[in-house]
Amino acid sequence: MKEKASLDTLNIAVTFKRPSDKLGLTRYAAPMSADVVSSFVPESEAVGKALDELAKRGFTVTSRGRLTASVRGSRNDFEKLFRTKLSKISFKSDATTRFSADSVFYPAKDAPWKPIVKVADLIDDAYIQWPHIYLNQRFPVPPPSPLPPPVDYHSLRVPGDVSLLINSSKIHRAGFTGRGVRVAMIDSGFAHGHPYFQEMGYNSSVILAPGATHKDQDGNGHGTGESANIFAIAPDVTFIGVKLDNEDGSSAGASILEGFQEALKHEPHVISVSLGYDLCPQDPFTGGRISNEHLPSLPNGLKPLEAEISQAVADGIVVVFSAGNGHVAFPGMMPDVISAGGVYIGPDGSMQASDYASAFSSKPYPGRNVPDFCGLVGLADNHADYIMLPIPSGCAIDLDNSNHDGTKADDGWGGFSGTSAAAPQLAAVCALLLEKDPSLTPGEIKSVLRRTCRDVVNGSANPASNEGYPVPAGPGIDGATGAGLVDAFAAFNQI
Repeated sequence: MKEKASLDTLNIAVTFKRPSDKLGLTRYAAPMSADVVSSFVPESEAVGKALDELAKRGFTVTSRGRLTASVRGSRNDFEKLFRTKLSKISFKSDATTRFSADSVFYPAKDAPWKPIVKVADLIDDAYIQWPHIYLNQRFPVPPPSPLPPPVDYHSLRVPGDVSLLINSSKIHRAGFTGRGVRVAMIDSGFAHGHPYFQEMGYNSSVILAPGATHKDQDGNGHGTGESANIFAIAPDVTFIGVKLDNEDGSSAGASILEGFQEALKHEPHVISVSLGYDLCPQDPFTGGRISNEHLPSLPNGLKPLEAEISQAVADGIVVVFSAGNGHVAFPGMMPDVISAGGVYIGPDGSMQASDYASAFSSKPYPGRNVPDFCGLVGLADNHADYIMLPIPSGCAIDLDNSNHDGTKADDGWGGFSGTSAAAPQLAAVCALLLEKDPSLTPGEIKSVLRRTCRDVVNGSANPASNEGYPVPAGPGIDGATGAGLVDAFAAFNQI
């Protein structure tokens, strides 16, 4: 039997010093951006020396990016190296927030911090990574149907309804389906053995990020379901699923940083991420939000991820993140990414801002308003149950959502959305544009999508993302929906 990972194994992000002036990445006071990030790329020899020293002290390198490294080590080795004391913090998932792990060891606010000099001279800093939030194993059960069950509320089906409302069907008839474009999606897992995916015959592969297990499983169901949004709009992309979860022990799964570093190895043209962190004050014992007040600056522990994303965009990769579902979502607030908000289209075709989706002005990035534009997202009074998506039978979402989405707990289908659905929808539209013109830059793609969106003038966004005040939609660019609902065909015709 495979041994489960120790619960005190720590997932650590290591940053390095800028070659020109030895300024540490986490000491850089301004927000990181694609314009300045390249100056922070460390010297390869310096990184090698640092990682060799960490290896001598019991740490294992799991992944490397352009600017950072991910390592793992024991609680005891971390406390000895940084001469500190770690405390266990427990997390509790509920109906509105689902954490990737149920606990983490982390220095308390008053814990000592005096790294051994030999290591301190070689690195900038080291931060234990907290569990991320999903922005939305049971005993074997009969295989699910390739067709979704009927439900008694207005819902959308993949691929047809999603493709129709994002206006990509006309692009398909013109012969463009995303062929040759590599789209990496970082999420819980991708159980594409589901009969729906098998019958559709999509081009899919799954890569395990460090610590993830079982390529063919997805105990959560989030990644499997939301990935159907990509294929609905760009059915012939080369799909690279980067799995983060470990079904044998949630604490052993990969961080978003490790997943992002793994995705970069496969040279994607587009990266889609429906995960993130909530930049509001958190309870140090449960990880839950204790206030709607926004944090004024980015926590240092997230700066390694910020740097890798900025470098990816600088390298020409289109990066799409969910704006959040009432969350003050990072990295969805980064100016260089495409931030995906939500619009609801009713049975009569009317459009309104989704009151489930986030909209806010970022404090860490002054002048940055979230979202940029929107995909399809349900409404709060119906739990955002909106798009019928294929998921593993008996997975967490299959079980939990059956209480309200009209499906059974083991039928392999779930009615859900959130901005987790919007991000892959927008990523797929980007893939269609890149198939037509592979030379497009991330900035050019964002510009053409912004100027071709369908204006949304009704509704308001989730007030929990804006310190309790709902952001209304209105004519033109507004806070609730940005430029509005993405129109794939209109954007396609602009390039």
